[in-house]
Amino acid sequence: MAGENPIINAILARRSISPRRLTAPGPDERQIRLMVEAAVAAPDHGRLRPWRFIVIHDEDREALASAFHDAALELDPNNFGDSAKREAEKAYNAPCLIAVVGRVETAHPVIPESEQWISIGAAIQNMLLAAEDIGFSAMIVSGKKVSTSALVRSFGLGPHENLVGFIAIGTYAGARPSLERAVPESIIAGWQPPVPGTD
Repeated sequence: MAGENPIINAILARRSISPRRLTAPGPDERQIRLMVEAAVAAPDHGRLRPWRFIVIHDEDREALASAFHDAALELDPNNFGDSAKREAEKAYNAPCLIAVVGRVETAHPVIPESEQWISIGAAIQNMLLAAEDIGFSAMIVSGKKVSTSALVRSFGLGPHENLVGFIAIGTYAGARPSLERAVPESIIAGWQPPVPGTD
């Protein structure tokens, strides 16, 4: 069945490629817009649009590196060595970096936070699949640093916003890594309603 369905084939073929392995060319403005269009087609209960996307331009990579460095020091004040430097260098990985910001309404009367986070995750997956469909490779990267005040300040996040991570996009000429995924039978079960009168 999968061989007859291009959408399923694309989902099954998707692989995360480390930003260190992504080289030029990256997507142009038109292609980035197409990826974002795919992202916002994600399921979105109440049309809350609990996301926004920030493109990191080449001329701003140095500022991002400085923010990454500050974030590393914030997480570990004694981190003045190679580790903080390596964190800063990550700002230069991949020809295209797009920050994903989640805007979650914590006190919505109808839609719980969990549904909004699911929507954000679906938007990210759509964006990754769109990047692959256009001909690029991509990966979402995150880590403890996304919650630091250094990055919250750098991206001007509001009180109900969270920096979810960065989508790295570029060209990968290597062999697609093999990946052993879960067998569906190992994670599927039929529901068994509880028997009345039992704990």
